[in-house]
Amino acid sequence: MEPESISLTTICDGGVPEVFERELREVLANITDPNTDPEATRSLTIKFVFKPYEDRSGAHVAFTCKPALQPVQMRKSQMFLSRHTGQLKAYAQDQRQVALFPQVDTNPLKSIK
Repeated sequence: MEPESISLTTICDGGVPEVFERELREVLANITDPNTDPEATRSLTIKFVFKPYEDRSGAHVAFTCKPALQPVQMRKSQMFLSRHTGQLKAYAQDQRQVALFPQVDTNPLKSIK
């Protein structure tokens, strides 16, 4: 039986396809994330490094598989600060403004005693 030669599926103890599949899932998850730019490109780079033996009879081989993903898009909103009983608190709405349409409890069971 002839020894198996190096290929993409056998190099580095056969770990390349497994790592590629894992990193590809990361790229796909990033593409489907609604918080990222839908038109920006993503990439996946597999890099092999070969360090020859001094006598050139072989080499050490290492690989990395690195995705380049898109970050979450920046979102902006407002925040209003006030002091309540001496403590600083943050609110999504300005607490100094009067609500035009206050929340009304529409639960009919709440009024039955």
